[in-house]
Parts: sequence; C-alpha cells; structure tokens
Amino acid sequence: MTSDLPPETLPGPRPGATVTPVVTRLDDEHDTVTFLWHGPAREVRVLAGRLRPDGADALLEREPDLWSRTFRVRRGWRASYHLQVDGAQVADPLNPRLWRGFSIAETTPSSPWLVPGRRRHRLVREPAGFRYEPALPPVGSLVALDGEEWTEDLPVILDNLIAAGRIPPVRAWLVESGPERTARLTCDPGFVDALPHDGFTVIAGQSLGGLTAVYAAHRHPGRFAAAVSQSGSFWWPDGPEPEWLTGELARGPVPRVHLQLGSLEDDDMHGPTERLRAVLGAAADYREFDGGHDRYCWRDRLGDALIAAFAGLRGATTGG
Repeated sequence: MTSDLPPETLPGPRPGATVTPVVTRLDDEHDTVTFLWHGPAREVRVLAGRLRPDGADALLEREPDLWSRTFRVRRGWRASYHLQVDGAQVADPLNPRLWRGFSIAETTPSSPWLVPGRRRHRLVREPAGFRYEPALPPVGSLVALDGEEWTEDLPVILDNLIAAGRIPPVRAWLVESGPERTARLTCDPGFVDALPHDGFTVIAGQSLGGLTAVYAAHRHPGRFAAAVSQSGSFWWPDGPEPEWLTGELARGPVPRVHLQLGSLEDDDMHGPTERLRAVLGAAADYREFDGGHDRYCWRDRLGDALIAAFAGLRGATTGG
C-alpha cells in the first residue's frame, strides 16, 4: 500500500531540481516520489491514482510560493497523472515527459517491448478496426479490444516479441469499441459472436474490455484459447446482481486467463477479482503491478501478459 511518510522522514527534493517528480531511493523495495508546483494557487492536488491510503486525491502542502508533497511507493510504481490547480487539470509544467496529454511518473524503466525498432509488420484498416500482419506467416492470432487505443503501442510490442522469439508470429485484430463501448464491452453476446479468430487465438482487454475478454473465452472456448484481462471490471453490473460473469463461470466452462490488477486500484476492483480467481482456480495466472487503473500501466505490462497467454501455442515457428 502506498502511503504518506511522516514529514520528519521525508528526503526533500534535490536543491535546484527543475524536473519533477523527484524520485529518491528509500530502501530495497521502496522509493519516494516528490511532486512540486511553483506559483500562486489556493489549492493544488496531484491526480495520480491512489497515492493516499484512503484513496483520496493527494493535496499538496503549501510553503510561501511552493507546493510539494512526497509519497512512498514500491519500486516499479508508475502512473500517468495531472495536477489539479484550483480545480483545473493541467500537465505538470516541470515534467518534460508527456503521454497522451498526461504527465508521466515511474520509478523503473518502461518495458523493453515498447522500444520501437525495425518495422516488421503491415497495419491494414478494416471496417471493425485494424489488422496487424507480421512479416512471417502467422501461426496464431490475437484479438485486442478497444483497438483504437492500441494502434501505436501494440504493433511495436508484437514486432519485438516475435523478433525475440517470445511469441510465435501472430495476426492481430485491433477491434474498435467506438461510441457504443459500454454496451459492447459488457458481455454482449452479439458483439462477442462477431469477433474475428483464426487458429490458436488469444483475446485481450482492459477494464470493461478485460471483463469481455474473459466472457468471450468462456462463451467460445473453441475460438479463444486464452484471455488476457488487465484490471478487468468483474464488479459488473451495478445493481442487485453484481459480478454476473463470476456466476456464469461457476457453471463452466472455465477458460484459461492471464489476470493483471494494479496494487493501488480501488477496493471494488480487488474483491471481485479475488472471487473470480477462486472460481477460475488453476486456470488463472495472476500478477499484480504497482500502479492504479491506468492505461499507461497496462501498456507496460501487456507484453509480459502476451508471453504468458501464448505459452500454450507449441511447435510454432518463431521470428528472428
């Protein structure tokens, strides 16, 4: 659990530091992360997921013309964040690292699978999204839900994994959710029935997409050999019958699922995920990452999840 440190134990920011947040090693497992804001304001908060134990947004503390606060985090923590200055969300002006309009904080380097290299694919537009074609003949396939979110990162991840021989050459469909995302990604049988597949197919999703990826593998075990669910919304639906999918899985069949969840996600994510894991039993491979409900964390961990999910595809030619 991430928590504030008592003020007397806080290592302050380096003198003259101009790049934030300031990351300082605390012990073998933890770092401190210091956020700063210079200038007049009535209130400044850092919106970086669940930094405080109570889950509240983190209010920075004011000294004459400087706002600051230091938090203890586990090594490996990362987040996309905004500062909220007098109610307005802004990027951190002292942080040069931006991603999709968010400032970035992390205490360890990003995944090596995200490093762009030589292009080894074609990305083809299709009515439902995009299709990734590897340079080598595919021997399996991947369906990525919320495909519009993955057009930059997923081709790089797949190129690197295939080139390193960590997964075989696979075709990937980046299936867009569009404006009907909530309806499509809440266990809609019509949407799931229409998803593409070819041979040994893994389906991957995040949040509501993570819920629907597991549902698809449950509904069509002959089509989807495994599911990757990052921060799956297994609480769904709100109302008198929550966690519907867990009840469905209890009646079988149980799919093979690679589950990921942030250690700093809200309690209403952890409880349902634990109950789903109990139903899946040995079919679940579970990993936690140090972060919250954050697409920046998901992109960092997707490569490792795909390695685990495609481990069941044997005897395939790998790229070089």
